[in-house]
Amino acid sequence: MKKFFIFIFLFSASLLSAQDKIELKSADKLSGRTENGQTIREVSGNVHFVQGNINVYCNSAVQYIDANKAELTGNIRIYQDTLSLFTEKGYYYGNEKMAIGNNGVTLKDPNATLRADDGIYYFNEAKAVFKGDVIIVNPTYRITSKELTYLRYTEDSYCRGNVIVKTDSAIIKAENLDYYKRAGKTFAFINVRVERDSAIIYSDTLTDFAFEKKSIADGNVHIDDMKSKMKAFGNHLENYSDDSYTFISGNAALTKPETEKDTLFIYSNILEAFKKDIEHYIARDSVNIIRGDFLAKSGLAKYYIKHSGENDFVTLTKEPVVWQKEMQMTADSIYAELENNKIKVVYARKISALADSKNSFLLIKSDTLFSDRYNQMKGNNITMYFENDKLGRIDVDSNSTGIYYTYEDNKANGINFIDGEYITLYFDSTQKVTKVLVRKNPVGKYVPENLIHTVDRQLPGFLLRKDRPAKRQMTVSN
Repeated sequence: MKKFFIFIFLFSASLLSAQDKIELKSADKLSGRTENGQTIREVSGNVHFVQGNINVYCNSAVQYIDANKAELTGNIRIYQDTLSLFTEKGYYYGNEKMAIGNNGVTLKDPNATLRADDGIYYFNEAKAVFKGDVIIVNPTYRITSKELTYLRYTEDSYCRGNVIVKTDSAIIKAENLDYYKRAGKTFAFINVRVERDSAIIYSDTLTDFAFEKKSIADGNVHIDDMKSKMKAFGNHLENYSDDSYTFISGNAALTKPETEKDTLFIYSNILEAFKKDIEHYIARDSVNIIRGDFLAKSGLAKYYIKHSGENDFVTLTKEPVVWQKEMQMTADSIYAELENNKIKVVYARKISALADSKNSFLLIKSDTLFSDRYNQMKGNNITMYFENDKLGRIDVDSNSTGIYYTYEDNKANGINFIDGEYITLYFDSTQKVTKVLVRKNPVGKYVPENLIHTVDRQLPGFLLRKDRPAKRQMTVSN
């Protein structure tokens, strides 16, 4: 009985060994020799090798019997089930179950077709490693690169060097890229560029979610929205195409041109762009806004593009300040309406519920010839009305107080102090005060020019800000 089991074991091992060997099935010509102790077989004409379920065909071959490998030449075709491999010159290694193709190689299976200058295919792992002008084509995508590793069982591709992925929903370019077709995910690295719908995203790294039409990018981020003409920059970006929503953080910046002169600039730490329905932007933390002569700073800003007709709207909270040429306004909350990119109305409001609530405060340079003379208005609420880019009227209500300078024949002519519950000031085309209305508990005082040095010409809370926003140079990716 013991001898019988030994016989079965040896027979099985011999059978297994025979199955692992490359077997020559047919050839038109055959010759053999021994070289350095190795048995070598040369065959030509309709050559056919078999190893298990792998069939190898070629015009001629040199088979190294002991090493269990074959050097193949001419019209090479290798088949395993639904897999086909084609090349003109290559090798087949039986121990490793590996094929190498040179001078042009093509791999086909039901899911994809790969082509490259050179390639290796590992049959046990169902893995292809191709190099040199690689292209992989599937009904739903196309990838080109310098190098590519393809896993047939999962349809995953790992690409290196000048990678371009084209799908039904996007074009992705990068130096290196990992593409997970079935999961609908792409991880791209170095010099990344993604085109989807009307937007182009540039970054150092990017993760793209094809099914959700979502992209998350990091490092030197730049997005161009070709439809809205918006450009945005930052350290981190999340773009949701179906929702027309973009989130940017870290040194965020946005530009949106209307004309060559009137371009919207928004700078902040966090920036959100909403382009569906009513186009608007929300900026948080260290917000700076520039639009023509309109400048603003705040902790939180909301900017609505063409909300009604031709007018834009901006709301500012968290210590906001607004400048328009020689005007400066501060308040707990500021709301501005811009018509054709020029201020039409500005509302400044005191929010008493805030712990550090402050009065609304307005400064306007009274005359360009007097750099230290500012008309000043202070109260709970201030509303300014503009016409043709010029200030026409100011309404101040609740605890109102003000200072304004007077001029006669373009010469300084003293200063007026006014108090009341409600104050209205009217301005002419030269931005000089022409009329003042004070309602409810009015108090007024005039100080002639020769005595103005005897009075305090600054209301409590006067602060002339020198930190107006400035345009920043943003790096544009190629």
